[in-house]
Amino acid sequence: MNRKAVLIPIKNFNSAKVRLSTVLDAAARVDLAKGLATSVVNACKEIPVFIACEDDEVESWARNLGAQVIRNPSKGLNEAVDFGFRSLKKSAVESVLITHGDLVYPEGVTSLFDMGEIVIAPDKELDGTNVLVLPTRINFEFSYGPSSYLRHLKSASKTGKKMIVVADSQFAFDIDDPDDLHHVL
Repeated sequence: MNRKAVLIPIKNFNSAKVRLSTVLDAAARVDLAKGLATSVVNACKEIPVFIACEDDEVESWARNLGAQVIRNPSKGLNEAVDFGFRSLKKSAVESVLITHGDLVYPEGVTSLFDMGEIVIAPDKELDGTNVLVLPTRINFEFSYGPSSYLRHLKSASKTGKKMIVVADSQFAFDIDDPDDLHHVL
């Protein structure tokens, strides 16, 4: 049986999308972050969804959507993803789709499970990593942040497993800066 799970790291909504503060006030940024994340969770509901978080409000939001919660004991995106990935591995999950909660067009993201053992969907600039599909039996170094796409390619190539890159897809669109807002307005 191929046990699959979706892992979405979500930080405190009040601190989300700070790079948009020049064009959106705090309440609008919270609404945007919650709305995008809700769309991502809803797009993944046919697979068990786990939210990696460090925040009570995010935990409550996730549970209200029917997602399960993995509380990260330390701070940081890489730490949350690594802890969540290892937690899912311990619970006998065989394949994990890791996605950010700010995908603009998340519909169909779980179809990436069918593409291969390791799938990487970079952002539109080929800089960040928006979606990863990984088998839990491999060792993988999560390295989100600027240029994460290249670091994740390198980590994936070290596994010796077949890797598929899905560039120029709808999953390349996320909301990182004011120029990205035209996708949601």
